Amino acid sequence: MKIVTKPIVPFQEHIFFSPLRDKINYAQLLIYSARNLLIDYEIDGLKITSNMKLIVDKMSRLFFYKEKKYFSVSFPFSVIVEEDKVTEISTYSGRTVDSKSISNVISILEDKQFALNPSPIDYYIESNTVESTGLALLEEIFQFEPAYIRYDFDATNENGKLHPLHHVDVNYSTYGTFKLGLNNFIVDTFFENILNINTDCSFLTD
Repeated sequence: MKIVTKPIVPFQEHIFFSPLRDKINYAQLLIYSARNLLIDYEIDGLKITSNMKLIVDKMSRLFFYKEKKYFSVSFPFSVIVEEDKVTEISTYSGRTVDSKSISNVISILEDKQFALNPSPIDYYIESNTVESTGLALLEEIFQFEPAYIRYDFDATNENGKLHPLHHVDVNYSTYGTFKLGLNNFIVDTFFENILNINTDCSFLTD
């Protein structure tokens, strides 16, 4: 099993903890996470209040932790880890995920033209400046299932069994999401074990 933990610097928390609503948000999260895994940021003097963890076992997932809120998404890339550091990331088709391809994907995702019509094929046809490496990487990302799940401790919106204090949200879209109530607070390792098929199952009691 490979485990890599990286701090999230305060000025980037908004990138990693913005709500996931669609595949564009998922692609943004993945690509910034890949960059964070490859780059070592200077954190001396910074108050770190959140972090991300990559766990590769029979699963491959990213976990994000901030206060009493955790969430996780699939990480559809292969990684080479040396001394607890990610030295290389590639897609399952063999395409390298490096600083250039990451920058190209970010450029596409931030393009208002792409936001209006988030189709890699249409964007390629319509754009005169698109970098093919970024577009090919983005197309692969769009093909994967985000497998989003979030644990929430939500005292603000607590409403009995309709919106329990402790709960798990599964999926991010309004038409596909559902909620599971929990009786107690859960720690990060328990959250990870729920999603690891190599550990014992957790059971619903109702």
